[in-house]
Amino acid sequence: MPNITDLDEYFSSVIERLKCLRPKEVLSYAIFNEDEETKYYEELARRVKRDSIKVLFIQMSDESKEHRDRLYRLFKKLYTDEEPVKVDVPPVEVFPYYSEFEKANDYLEALEYCMKSELFAKKVYEMLISYAENEDSRGIFSQLALMERDHYLRIRKAYEFIGGFMDKKKTITELSPGGYLFEDRLKARYAFLDFLSKGKGIVFSRKPPEEIRSWMKRNIPVVWITSKAAKNGIITLKPRFIVESPETLCGDLFQEGYKVVLLESIESLLVEFDEREIAKALMTMKDMAIQNDCYILLQGEKEAFTPRMWAMLTSEMEKLD
Repeated sequence: MPNITDLDEYFSSVIERLKCLRPKEVLSYAIFNEDEETKYYEELARRVKRDSIKVLFIQMSDESKEHRDRLYRLFKKLYTDEEPVKVDVPPVEVFPYYSEFEKANDYLEALEYCMKSELFAKKVYEMLISYAENEDSRGIFSQLALMERDHYLRIRKAYEFIGGFMDKKKTITELSPGGYLFEDRLKARYAFLDFLSKGKGIVFSRKPPEEIRSWMKRNIPVVWITSKAAKNGIITLKPRFIVESPETLCGDLFQEGYKVVLLESIESLLVEFDEREIAKALMTMKDMAIQNDCYILLQGEKEAFTPRMWAMLTSEMEKLD
């Protein structure tokens, strides 16, 4: 098992080795590296027990494969009659970190390793940008560098989410029925996935249902919050119904057996209603969740609300991010 504190020094030494190679060799290295990263995240997803982190690792594996395929297509475009070859530089996964995922700290150590690995990949693509021989190549490497940065940020949010529960000395399974508040959408989704251990869940969002199902890697029930008429079998709900009929909405959901409800982008309700009306509806939803032994997860942008409204929400709902 690696000493994670030594990884920065190790990655720096690999970067120095890569600087001595020709552009074709660095591109080959990146292709093989993405291939190994795909397999690494697949294995982590197989081992992990926590649903939120399993989904994260599946996302990372799928996207790493996409990166590898894009790089391979670029290689064949630049070097038509050749194939990528392994170069004499140690791979990122020379010390693959595998955890038993029994304790929260196991998750934190694995995620810390992954964060460092993603930052390393970002540096490799930034190097390739400087080597790029045309604008198309430079554009691809720039996009991949940004994607690796996005990977890093998503993993960091998962790290912060789990670390936050460690600081509170509690777990999802120990939380009581009621309402919970999030500012960050990704952390709200991670929590929703973990809350599914308590029962059936449903998502209400301004995002298209297929986008959310794709993100969550499962066929989860999703209701699109929109004033537009439903099309193509998509289930929709007008914002007005949430604010004006929260008891009917929650009553129907809980009667249908839903235990966990995620309501994203509550700030979007401000388009039609004032804060007082929204606060009243959300508090009603929270009270009904308590009465029915269920969970309401609310996600919204703090900056969209007045300080008074946000203080009211945080006094009524436990904030989990």
